Amino acid sequence: MPSISSHSHLWNAFRLGDEAAFQQIYRLYVRDLLNYGYKVTNDVPLIEDSIHDLFIELWQSRANLSDTDSIKFYLFRSLRNKITRVRSRDLFYTASDIDTVATPTDSYSIEASLIEHEETEQIHQQLQKGYDQLTPRQQEALNLRFYQHFSNEEIAQIMGVNYQSACRFIYSGLKTLRETVRTS
Repeated sequence: MPSISSHSHLWNAFRLGDEAAFQQIYRLYVRDLLNYGYKVTNDVPLIEDSIHDLFIELWQSRANLSDTDSIKFYLFRSLRNKITRVRSRDLFYTASDIDTVATPTDSYSIEASLIEHEETEQIHQQLQKGYDQLTPRQQEALNLRFYQHFSNEEIAQIMGVNYQSACRFIYSGLKTLRETVRTS
């Protein structure tokens, strides 16, 4: 990932028509945009078309774009707006897999390692069960916070809600996950 100064330089070079900078922006962020798109809708063709259209529109309007503090934030917000505009009905969200914790392989015995792996699997299943119980907005907020590393302010802007609502989505989602793990 480029530093803030090279990040700004990359964006400015793109705005001036540098195709290599445009390609680099695409390569840096397309995977994150796809992953985020899956959190907004389960309509894969819509996600792919929206990302494609987003980059076409970016290139066509590059001279009119303003400076940005975060290319990633700009792209995420733009993608969400694009998907929201295209879809006239309610958004449907899909649950994502929750990353598993790697089992250490150092001096543990095979039995201890197997027990630890089983416990990790059980926690993973509990978290997945809890995640599936979250509302789509809670799932999206948690994804933006913990997988995409956006601040609460940025999450509120991306989701088009006020700051307190974004915080509430995150807090209530985490509370549900904690309760699911504790009670299981």
